[in-house]
Amino acid sequence: MSLKGSEREFIFSLYLKEHKSILEEVMGRGITEPLLESYWKGYKLDLFGYDRVMGTSVIAELWLGKSDSYHQERLLKLIDVLDEGTTLLYLAFGFQVAHVRELEQQVGCGGKPIKLLLVRITDEIMEPLETLNSKHKLEVYGSLGALREVPNLLRVVKTIEHPGFKHLSLKPVPTNQEFDFTKRVDVNRYLLYRLREAVPNFLPLQREKHFVEDNATLILGGGRTGIQFYISARNRRNLAFVELRFDEANRELFRLFAAKPWLLREKIDERVKVQDNRIGCYFKVLDSVEATVDELARIFGRMIKHIGYPLFDILQYERQMA
Repeated sequence: MSLKGSEREFIFSLYLKEHKSILEEVMGRGITEPLLESYWKGYKLDLFGYDRVMGTSVIAELWLGKSDSYHQERLLKLIDVLDEGTTLLYLAFGFQVAHVRELEQQVGCGGKPIKLLLVRITDEIMEPLETLNSKHKLEVYGSLGALREVPNLLRVVKTIEHPGFKHLSLKPVPTNQEFDFTKRVDVNRYLLYRLREAVPNFLPLQREKHFVEDNATLILGGGRTGIQFYISARNRRNLAFVELRFDEANRELFRLFAAKPWLLREKIDERVKVQDNRIGCYFKVLDSVEATVDELARIFGRMIKHIGYPLFDILQYERQMA
């Protein structure tokens, strides 16, 4: 639940996603691999997964501050639309007494049996988070281990449970890794999943995306407004591609990377083309979605290595000099 575009909450959520045992210890239950910034019933949730025993939803909402009116109102509205059996973890630096009482009333007297855990984050998290937040954006993922040094990271301060929660029946545990390749949404979900495996340090991949059936392209921010990656496993011309586009305001950066196209073909792929403020690699789709996506992941990984890293270096230098 970030405010004003802060990346600190995102980085901390990413750490908890990659070290879900911390959340499992708080819950006392196992959870499936959580999704980061998942879209659900009109909300973008910090972390979303499923209870491995109950088969019910587990949601973690994170705020690096003490409970306030903005986050309280959002949480109350979220509670109203939760499915029965949901476990909601509210992580913050502290909770106002009035807010706790209001949450007790909302959960205890609500119509659906849910469970709310109020979890205190230690204040000592801020210093290493600030360090991570200031790092080169492609180096953050590999440096998350610095947060392991923070003692007593999370502590449950209050459990609020609807009386009917203990009497719920078990449900089948859903999985996020089942894909129907006849559906374009699932092809894009699989593409995101495989790219994330191949290049986990490219942080835009760690966020879930809201896909629609008539959109065949995954769009990822390239570090600045007007610079974006476009990736498709199959477009209307039966082509797959990875493309980095620069708008007119970033034309100088495009020229910098496009100055030696033969070098890009040598380092990335012989099919790389440079034209119209775009650097892209295009090929006919292969015999299977899996094979096509594997090829896209290989190409994208090389583009991040040979374009992404120097691009982020330049952008970080510009920010430091501004």
